[in-house]
Amino acid sequence: MSTRLENILELIDDDQLITLLTDAVEQYSPSYAEEPAMLVFAERLRECGVRYMRQPLPAGSGPANEHRANLLIELGPQPSSMMWVGHVDTVPLIDEEDQRVHREGDILHGLGTADMKSGCAAIVEAVIAVVRSGAELRRGLTVALVVGEEEYGDGSEALLEWRTAPLTVIGEPTGLEACVDHYGYYECRLTARGARAHAALPEMGASAIHAMLAWMQQILEAGGEFSHGLTISPREIRGGAGLFMVAQQCEAAIDIHVPPGVDKAVVDELIERARETAHSTHQRCELIFENIYWAPGYANTLDDPLLEPVRQAYRVTGLDWTPTAFRSHSDGSLFHQKGSIPVICGPGRLEVAHTRHEHVSLKETCDAARLYAAMIYTACLA
Repeated sequence: MSTRLENILELIDDDQLITLLTDAVEQYSPSYAEEPAMLVFAERLRECGVRYMRQPLPAGSGPANEHRANLLIELGPQPSSMMWVGHVDTVPLIDEEDQRVHREGDILHGLGTADMKSGCAAIVEAVIAVVRSGAELRRGLTVALVVGEEEYGDGSEALLEWRTAPLTVIGEPTGLEACVDHYGYYECRLTARGARAHAALPEMGASAIHAMLAWMQQILEAGGEFSHGLTISPREIRGGAGLFMVAQQCEAAIDIHVPPGVDKAVVDELIERARETAHSTHQRCELIFENIYWAPGYANTLDDPLLEPVRQAYRVTGLDWTPTAFRSHSDGSLFHQKGSIPVICGPGRLEVAHTRHEHVSLKETCDAARLYAAMIYTACLA
């Protein structure tokens, strides 16, 4: 490790990082209401003399839009060689007591700890250490704290209208594993329409709920037999027709995470085949589906030279370089479609995100700050 990098790493203040993360998590910031958490990060940068910009989202990009903006830091000559991206929004609160902010030893509990305010706090402290070191970047860096990732990525979409970089690091929770490949994400709405009848005479009607259950069962079974390994999650089902009535209509939402290399048309065909099978036993019902969101997956070549700074950062910080695939959805697909090489890497575990008991290791968060600082060094200084 070079002396210059050692000096940068020594300037990372673990106590301040933990304080920053705790303050950010204490601010409730679901999608479309991100400003309270964004202000915490902005204030920390301001007090440390790190210049930043606000990028307002364009009109019509969501409710309360006039108060929504990304926070951007640019260091070194532009355009940037590397961009680091993290989102400050969270999913909505499930249970105030279960998700209250509290610390138990090395573990900080609370909504947004893993997904992904810990990553945002880590990059802010890494940037502060780089600026305090006085190091002059040879190649440009952009850091973007964005809004709206937990919906459909309007913050990153706005960012990409303005800036791109050959290499993008996204701080989603991976336990600090480097995810160089990424699953695709397919969101689908199913609709079943039947015929209403008295509940005592169901044969006189056609139950939309029965048809929907048959359709969803076929999708799950087909997905389980699919050789590429889809992950299918029925997210919502609703419908009915009041007391003593056969249901006339039913709707459902299904999320499907698709391995890299699997095309959207493959998923369309799977759902259509399941629809045909279900319809064969519920011929009086109409079954239709609509793909309402598709984010293609991707696979990067491990020997791509653009990945070398990330690989070096793992080596100099003593972390294992064991590239894998990110199995969830993130903004990574948007950056890949713009020609960037995205790497998903952050503190926290995906399996606790979006749950009542979300938490993150504070040591891992501090390790993330050092890893990110090393990435800045290898990509923009060395």
